[in-house]
Amino acid sequence: MKVAVIGVGGTGSAAMRFLAQAGHEVIGFEQFQVGHDRGSSHGESRIIRHAYADSLYTELMGDAYPLWKQLESDAGEELLVETGSLMLGPPDHPDVAASIQALEKHGLSYETLTASDLAERYPAFKLRAGEVAIYQKDAGFLRAARCVAANVRLAKELGAELRDETPVRKITPHADGVVLWTEAGDAEWFDRAIVTAGAWMGSLLRGFQLPLRPTRQQFVYLETNGDPQNYTPAKFPVWIDAGSAESYYGFPNDGRISGIKLASHAFGPTADPDRPQRNVSPKYLAEIAAYAAGRFQGVSSHATYSATCLYTVTPDEDFILDRIPSVSNAWMVSGCSGHGFKFTVLLGKIAAELATGGAYPRDISRFALNRFQAAV
Repeated sequence: MKVAVIGVGGTGSAAMRFLAQAGHEVIGFEQFQVGHDRGSSHGESRIIRHAYADSLYTELMGDAYPLWKQLESDAGEELLVETGSLMLGPPDHPDVAASIQALEKHGLSYETLTASDLAERYPAFKLRAGEVAIYQKDAGFLRAARCVAANVRLAKELGAELRDETPVRKITPHADGVVLWTEAGDAEWFDRAIVTAGAWMGSLLRGFQLPLRPTRQQFVYLETNGDPQNYTPAKFPVWIDAGSAESYYGFPNDGRISGIKLASHAFGPTADPDRPQRNVSPKYLAEIAAYAAGRFQGVSSHATYSATCLYTVTPDEDFILDRIPSVSNAWMVSGCSGHGFKFTVLLGKIAAELATGGAYPRDISRFALNRFQAAV
């Protein structure tokens, strides 16, 4: 088949690669240059972990991990840095308890660390009174921008074509396929299309009133002044603070940008992706520094780097993976809601298979668009 992929970020780049591997004619359309910093798939790091409070996502991660390992092997470069993960919080916190339940259900080993255990093994961390740390070894971070670049490079080696700086403005059904209309006014017919346009999904498919909200998120790297070894991937796992209202999470010193990376999963204000506000607010910098002072040893309030990115959020924070209404030969993947990059290699594969007549063995009907029937 001749297949278009619109939006070449994490999911779109993976879809291109899997389609090309299957022998299809693939053309990827990207409105900017691949690897741009205006969306959701750029930067140095995204957490990857098995443990989810939601059992379906734990199962999906079991499918995603081998695909990431295969991408890393095919690309011949480090894309997944294994650090282990820590979930911090009271043992009776709903997210902590549900994550433990999911780990046990799926036979994944974990350890419960006390404050003294944590201080001995990972001395940069501090637990508050009544907290524990749940450690799971099969976790780490993905080098996001390099994952996208690797997918694109391998897809092109397999015959795929990339058209970057080529915005698509409209998709219409036509003769057992679809027609794509670019900003330049060009029209081209395809057998199938996969739309992975991230925060621009709503504007591209504006006629369908999709229940998607782009949000502006901020992240910060803070300078460390303790023993440098304590902040490396070997001594500083990726972590999530389940007990914090702001849902803070973070990363070790990744060897690319100085300092440790911190961010909040709490959804930011609604954002217009075409009018980005790129500066991190002084208020957010102060809040992150105050939080870090209570959670870590030897972390300065000085930000070595800060930036913004976008989430694209659904009302229930589940993904959307479905046919596009009224365009039956086009599929969409969206609404990753800030936790989706670790799944992008799998979502790209599923979309590629479904769009070309294949199937996925797990029940993912909860990602169907009709769950928002009242809103669509």
